[in-house]
Amino acid sequence: MSASCTMAQALWAQGLCDHSARLARDLLVETQRRDHPLSLCLALTWCGCQIPLWLGDLETAGRSIAQLKDHAEKYSLSGYYAYGNGFEGQLYAKRGNLALAERLLHSCLESLRQGRSETLYTAFLTDLAEVLAKAGRFGESLVAAGEALQRTERHDAFWWMPEALRIKGEILMRSNRSDRGSIEDCFIRSLACARRQGALSWELRTATSLARLWNQHGRPAEADALLKPIYARFTEGFGTADLRAARTLLEGLA
Repeated sequence: MSASCTMAQALWAQGLCDHSARLARDLLVETQRRDHPLSLCLALTWCGCQIPLWLGDLETAGRSIAQLKDHAEKYSLSGYYAYGNGFEGQLYAKRGNLALAERLLHSCLESLRQGRSETLYTAFLTDLAEVLAKAGRFGESLVAAGEALQRTERHDAFWWMPEALRIKGEILMRSNRSDRGSIEDCFIRSLACARRQGALSWELRTATSLARLWNQHGRPAEADALLKPIYARFTEGFGTADLRAARTLLEGLA
């Protein structure tokens, strides 16, 4: 199950979003038929919560989060219950309830810290940084984003590096307290990291952020030249949140 969940994540990262979604659904169905609590928690974490959140499928994510928390509580699996709180925090952030999102993410991080669990700690810390920025608390947000980047490097969590760098760039862009060069540096480093990994989905997210920045500063032609060829490399997943956002931006640039 662990190997299959990793495959589903890798398919999403490569830009094969529909393949990833199908595999995730199949794995959830398979684990629901088995009487193996850890396998089900693992499948719910990655295939029911994380991948649907990446895809923008909030309905599936919401159902899976509730099931993950119920199942983890039933079998006293505190680490997975903490993951459920973290994913629920992400979900509320996407729905605009920043106060509840912050509370849930803090609860998740505290539980993971007590359990010395690193697998998703850095990702949830990055989510907290983004929530704090949306709430206008840029000082706290930048501290959290900086710690997330340090932890990514210290624990070799390089699968998360492109997104950690992108979100730090987004926070700097929101705060208006840094020069454009610092913001662009985060995005360019994120792009380079995603390209080295062959992670097309991370590359698209960052290219969308950088293209938006360039467009805001009167460089629409450069923004279009950056984003259009990356978007053109996708062959599926056009209904997902990231591709819809990229397409909307490209239409505006055109």
